[in-house]
Amino acid sequence: MRLFATAMLTALSVSLLTTNQATAQTLKIGDQSPGLEIAKWIKGDPVEAPLKDKVHVVEFWATWCGPCLAGMPHLSELQNKYKDDVVFIGVTREDEKTVRGFLAKNSRTGGTWDDVIQYRLALDDKNWTNNNYFRAAGQTGIPCAFIVGREGKIEWIGHPARMDEPLAKVVAGEWDREEAVAQMKQQEAMQQASRQLSMMLQKNDFDGALTTLDQLEETVGKSTSTTLYRMTILERAGRTEQATEVRGAVIEEAWEDASLLNQIAWNTARTGKGQDTDLQLALKAATRASELKDGKDAAILDTVAKVYHTMGDLDSAIAWQEKAVAHNEGNAQIDSALAAYKKEKEAQ
Repeated sequence: MRLFATAMLTALSVSLLTTNQATAQTLKIGDQSPGLEIAKWIKGDPVEAPLKDKVHVVEFWATWCGPCLAGMPHLSELQNKYKDDVVFIGVTREDEKTVRGFLAKNSRTGGTWDDVIQYRLALDDKNWTNNNYFRAAGQTGIPCAFIVGREGKIEWIGHPARMDEPLAKVVAGEWDREEAVAQMKQQEAMQQASRQLSMMLQKNDFDGALTTLDQLEETVGKSTSTTLYRMTILERAGRTEQATEVRGAVIEEAWEDASLLNQIAWNTARTGKGQDTDLQLALKAATRASELKDGKDAAILDTVAKVYHTMGDLDSAIAWQEKAVAHNEGNAQIDSALAAYKKEKEAQ
């Protein structure tokens, strides 16, 4: 949740075999699903390959992953919302003893994790599913979800927190796969250009970096990723007014994207740089993100608190952090932040 730019997919030539006994070399949107290789189903009825006819969501997680646990109630809500139209499958590489021990533990929302999780959980078979989905798609962090459409093709790849809109469109038959592929290629081009841009920033060649970004947008089009990078360059260059203008524009564009709004707000508050206007924009973005999540997302509530803390409003920071703790599911940093804010208040 703390990534500054949109997650990027790796562009490689495809050499997938349709049988689920093969090892996928690459996987991207539009490719046929590799299927499944599961050692044991821990929750729910087994799902047989190939994944077709229904919409399937294959999500990779672990018991030690705070963001994974934070997202489980929402995934359960989605499973209950779509019922038999969508099959959610949580896949972990951990052993059965670890997973069953986790399920027996109490969650912050009441009841055990076994009560909270309302979708299938499965143990990977010798990393087969991880290798054929997660690694083949060039992903590097969990949680990570793959939407497989009714035709058995990969329709979307990304963080589960950003899955609601694409999933709704896939289920309704309104998903534009060609547009998704175009966006993926755009992200790939950005990933390649980022190496050159990084070198320019190391040399403080800000004008050169902006020119390179202009050329990239002329080639593959303007995107949220390029706009965010432009904002970063302007900030590094000390051109705060221009950076503030870009930040405001991005927030307006991302007004319905809680995850991106949260990312922008967190990074603005974390650095504490820029003008007072920047923190006001960060607060605008964070509170809007919380509104989109009905005020129940612990990570976003944590961001709102962080913004208030950076602004010097400690009372509001504590109030929002208490809300974050109330909805927290396993993220120790959220609890420790509240303790730190209260200690700071006592010291005053």
